[in-house]
Amino acid sequence: MQRLPIFTALILLISINSASAKMSCQTDSFANKTCRDEQGNTWFGRTDAAGNEQWTDSKGNMINGIRDSFGNMTYKDSSGQVRGKKDSFGNEAWKTRHGEVIKGRTDSFGNKNYRDGAGRAISCYKDSLGNETCTK
Repeated sequence: MQRLPIFTALILLISINSASAKMSCQTDSFANKTCRDEQGNTWFGRTDAAGNEQWTDSKGNMINGIRDSFGNMTYKDSSGQVRGKKDSFGNEAWKTRHGEVIKGRTDSFGNKNYRDGAGRAISCYKDSLGNETCTK
């Protein structure tokens, strides 16, 4: 059961306006995920038995995702502010620290497409090994 790919969107909150054009993620045998962008930024994530997620970046920032009984996720930063939501249908909405909204959708193949209010897009896909790559 793979629940960690959602963090891709959290990383996109940071990277959609950055100079980084590419990011990749790998999952280990314990279902922990590590993501890195071209600038060397790193994010680590894990999922508990209930499907809740905890993510920390290399600077110590943390985001927690809580899954409800309907399979919906709500993501909050360490100050308690809601940063993102994902429903059980694969629709996502994320809010940057500057108030910008990024919306995303996952297709039936597990590929993700995100777009911000200015029309900038990021697409993410998985290879046959389950590694995820996102590009602007």
